[in-house]
Amino acid sequence: MFTPRQQEIIQAAMRIVTEQGTQKLTIRNVATAIGVTEPAVYRHFANKHELLASLLQSLQESILPIFRDMPVTEDSLEKILRDLLLSLFSHVEANPGFAMFVFTEEAFHADMELRPLLVEMLAKITKSIQRLFHQLQASGKCRGDMAPAHMATIFLGTIRLMITRWHLQGKDHSLTESSSAMASSMTLLFR
Repeated sequence: MFTPRQQEIIQAAMRIVTEQGTQKLTIRNVATAIGVTEPAVYRHFANKHELLASLLQSLQESILPIFRDMPVTEDSLEKILRDLLLSLFSHVEANPGFAMFVFTEEAFHADMELRPLLVEMLAKITKSIQRLFHQLQASGKCRGDMAPAHMATIFLGTIRLMITRWHLQGKDHSLTESSSAMASSMTLLFR
Protein backbone atom coordinates (compact mmCIF):
# COMPACT_ATOMS: atom_id res chain seq x y z
CA MET A 1 0.00 0.00 0.00
CA PHE A 2 1.31 3.41 -0.93
CA THR A 3 1.14 6.54 1.20
CA PRO A 4 -0.76 9.53 -0.22
CA ARG A 5 2.56 11.24 -1.07
CA GLN A 6 3.86 8.10 -2.81
CA GLN A 7 0.63 7.92 -4.81
CA GLU A 8 1.08 11.56 -5.81
CA ILE A 9 4.65 10.85 -6.94
CA ILE A 10 3.55 7.75 -8.86
CA GLN A 11 0.77 9.71 -10.59
CA ALA A 12 3.25 12.46 -11.53
CA ALA A 13 5.61 9.83 -12.91
CA MET A 14 2.76 8.34 -14.93
CA ARG A 15 1.87 11.75 -16.37
CA ILE A 16 5.48 12.29 -17.40
CA VAL A 17 5.60 8.87 -19.08
CA THR A 18 2.30 9.57 -20.84
CA GLU A 19 3.08 13.06 -22.02
CA GLN A 20 6.84 12.93 -22.62
CA GLY A 21 7.92 9.28 -22.70
CA THR A 22 9.94 7.20 -20.28
CA GLN A 23 13.21 8.88 -21.28
CA LYS A 24 11.96 12.05 -19.54
CA LEU A 25 11.10 10.23 -16.34
CA THR A 26 13.70 11.46 -13.87
CA ILE A 27 13.50 12.15 -10.16
CA ARG A 28 14.17 15.81 -10.97
CA ASN A 29 11.24 15.99 -13.42
CA VAL A 30 8.93 14.23 -10.96
CA ALA A 31 9.95 16.64 -8.20
CA THR A 32 9.31 19.63 -10.48
CA ALA A 33 5.93 18.21 -11.53
CA ILE A 34 4.67 18.08 -7.95
CA GLY A 35 6.47 21.20 -6.74
CA VAL A 36 8.95 19.64 -4.30
CA THR A 37 12.70 19.17 -4.17
CA GLU A 38 14.49 16.05 -5.39
CA PRO A 39 15.40 15.02 -1.81
CA ALA A 40 11.67 15.08 -0.97
CA VAL A 41 11.06 12.49 -3.69
CA TYR A 42 14.07 10.44 -2.52
CA ARG A 43 12.50 10.22 0.93
CA HIS A 44 9.78 8.09 -0.66
CA PHE A 45 11.68 6.30 -3.45
CA ALA A 46 15.36 5.43 -3.24
CA ASN A 47 15.91 5.81 -6.99
CA LYS A 48 14.26 5.76 -10.40
CA HIS A 49 14.22 1.95 -10.42
CA GLU A 50 12.22 1.85 -7.20
CA LEU A 51 9.83 4.46 -8.60
CA LEU A 52 9.33 2.46 -11.81
CA ALA A 53 8.82 -0.75 -9.81
CA SER A 54 6.22 1.03 -7.67
CA LEU A 55 4.55 2.41 -10.78
CA LEU A 56 4.32 -1.13 -12.15
CA GLN A 57 2.95 -2.38 -8.82
CA SER A 58 0.34 0.39 -8.85
CA LEU A 59 -0.64 -0.57 -12.37
CA GLN A 60 -0.90 -4.23 -11.41
CA GLU A 61 -3.15 -3.41 -8.44
CA SER A 62 -5.36 -1.35 -10.72
CA ILE A 63 -5.59 -3.59 -13.78
CA LEU A 64 -5.47 -7.19 -12.51
CA PRO A 65 -8.95 -7.08 -10.93
CA ILE A 66 -10.42 -6.34 -14.37
CA PHE A 67 -9.18 -9.71 -15.60
CA ARG A 68 -9.39 -11.66 -12.37
CA ASP A 69 -12.94 -10.70 -11.46
CA MET A 70 -14.65 -11.41 -14.81
CA PRO A 71 -17.39 -13.90 -13.98
CA VAL A 72 -18.80 -16.43 -16.41
CA THR A 73 -22.46 -15.56 -16.24
CA GLU A 74 -25.52 -16.72 -18.13
CA ASP A 75 -24.74 -14.00 -20.68
CA SER A 76 -23.59 -14.88 -24.17
CA LEU A 77 -19.91 -15.28 -25.02
CA GLU A 78 -20.07 -12.05 -26.98
CA LYS A 79 -21.48 -10.08 -24.05
CA ILE A 80 -18.88 -11.51 -21.64
CA LEU A 81 -16.03 -10.58 -24.01
CA ARG A 82 -17.55 -7.17 -24.73
CA ASP A 83 -17.90 -6.41 -21.01
CA LEU A 84 -14.28 -7.43 -20.41
CA LEU A 85 -12.99 -5.30 -23.29
CA LEU A 86 -15.19 -2.37 -22.32
CA SER A 87 -13.98 -2.47 -18.72
CA LEU A 88 -10.33 -2.72 -19.75
CA PHE A 89 -10.51 -0.07 -22.47
CA SER A 90 -12.38 2.34 -20.20
CA HIS A 91 -9.59 1.94 -17.67
CA VAL A 92 -6.88 2.45 -20.30
CA GLU A 93 -8.58 5.55 -21.71
CA ALA A 94 -8.80 6.99 -18.20
CA ASN A 95 -5.16 6.07 -17.50
CA PRO A 96 -3.31 6.22 -20.85
CA GLY A 97 0.11 6.07 -19.22
CA PHE A 98 -0.62 2.53 -18.11
CA ALA A 99 -0.91 1.48 -21.74
CA MET A 100 2.41 3.03 -22.62
CA PHE A 101 4.09 1.56 -19.61
CA VAL A 102 2.91 -2.02 -20.08
CA PHE A 103 2.42 -2.33 -23.81
CA THR A 104 5.73 -0.80 -24.85
CA GLU A 105 8.99 -2.19 -23.61
CA GLU A 106 10.82 1.14 -23.65
CA ALA A 107 10.95 1.49 -19.87
CA PHE A 108 12.33 -2.00 -19.47
CA HIS A 109 15.26 -1.67 -21.85
CA ALA A 110 16.84 0.85 -19.51
CA ASP A 111 16.17 -1.12 -16.33
CA MET A 112 16.68 -4.86 -16.73
CA GLU A 113 15.57 -5.50 -13.14
CA LEU A 114 12.04 -4.40 -14.05
CA ARG A 115 11.59 -7.04 -16.74
CA PRO A 116 10.83 -9.87 -14.30
CA LEU A 117 8.16 -7.68 -12.68
CA LEU A 118 6.49 -7.06 -16.03
CA VAL A 119 6.78 -10.74 -16.97
CA GLU A 120 5.12 -11.66 -13.67
CA MET A 121 2.30 -9.18 -14.21
CA LEU A 122 1.68 -10.36 -17.78
CA ALA A 123 1.71 -13.96 -16.54
CA LYS A 124 -0.98 -13.11 -13.97
CA ILE A 125 -3.11 -11.39 -16.62
CA THR A 126 -2.64 -14.30 -19.02
CA LYS A 127 -3.52 -16.82 -16.31
CA SER A 128 -6.71 -14.91 -15.49
CA ILE A 129 -7.75 -14.83 -19.15
CA GLN A 130 -6.84 -18.50 -19.49
CA ARG A 131 -9.03 -19.30 -16.49
CA LEU A 132 -11.89 -17.33 -18.07
CA PHE A 133 -11.63 -19.31 -21.31
CA HIS A 134 -11.43 -22.57 -19.38
CA GLN A 135 -14.66 -21.63 -17.57
CA LEU A 136 -16.27 -20.60 -20.86
CA GLN A 137 -15.35 -23.97 -22.34
CA ALA A 138 -16.70 -25.82 -19.30
CA SER A 139 -20.00 -23.95 -19.62
CA GLY A 140 -20.21 -24.74 -23.34
CA LYS A 141 -20.06 -21.07 -24.34
CA CYS A 142 -16.94 -21.40 -26.48
CA ARG A 143 -15.14 -23.95 -28.55
CA GLY A 144 -13.43 -26.77 -26.75
CA ASP A 145 -10.94 -27.74 -29.44
CA MET A 146 -8.47 -24.96 -28.65
CA ALA A 147 -6.25 -24.75 -25.58
CA PRO A 148 -7.31 -21.98 -23.17
CA ALA A 149 -3.66 -20.87 -23.09
CA HIS A 150 -3.73 -20.29 -26.86
CA MET A 151 -7.06 -18.49 -26.64
CA ALA A 152 -5.66 -16.24 -23.90
CA THR A 153 -2.59 -15.45 -26.01
CA ILE A 154 -4.71 -14.54 -29.03
CA PHE A 155 -7.05 -12.43 -26.90
CA LEU A 156 -4.25 -10.62 -25.06
CA GLY A 157 -2.30 -10.11 -28.29
CA THR A 158 -5.35 -8.50 -29.86
CA ILE A 159 -5.77 -6.24 -26.85
CA ARG A 160 -2.13 -5.25 -27.00
CA LEU A 161 -2.32 -4.41 -30.71
CA MET A 162 -5.48 -2.35 -30.26
CA ILE A 163 -3.99 -0.37 -27.37
CA THR A 164 -0.65 0.14 -29.11
CA ARG A 165 -2.33 1.35 -32.30
CA TRP A 166 -4.57 3.68 -30.26
CA HIS A 167 -1.53 5.13 -28.54
CA LEU A 168 0.55 5.50 -31.72
CA GLN A 169 -2.36 7.20 -33.50
CA GLY A 170 -2.48 9.86 -30.82
CA LYS A 171 -5.56 8.44 -29.10
CA ASP A 172 -7.61 9.74 -32.05
CA HIS A 173 -10.39 7.20 -31.62
CA SER A 174 -12.23 5.58 -28.76
CA LEU A 175 -11.09 2.18 -27.57
CA THR A 176 -14.35 1.68 -25.74
CA GLU A 177 -16.33 2.27 -28.93
CA SER A 178 -14.32 -0.45 -30.68
CA SER A 179 -14.97 -3.01 -27.93
CA SER A 180 -18.30 -4.23 -29.37
CA ALA A 181 -16.93 -4.87 -32.85
CA MET A 182 -13.87 -6.64 -31.48
CA ALA A 183 -16.00 -8.75 -29.13
CA SER A 184 -18.11 -9.81 -32.13
CA SER A 185 -15.01 -10.83 -34.07
CA MET A 186 -13.56 -12.69 -31.09
CA THR A 187 -16.87 -14.48 -30.62
CA LEU A 188 -16.70 -15.72 -34.22
CA LEU A 189 -13.20 -17.00 -33.57
CA PHE A 190 -13.82 -18.63 -30.20
CA ARG A 191 -17.42 -19.89 -30.53
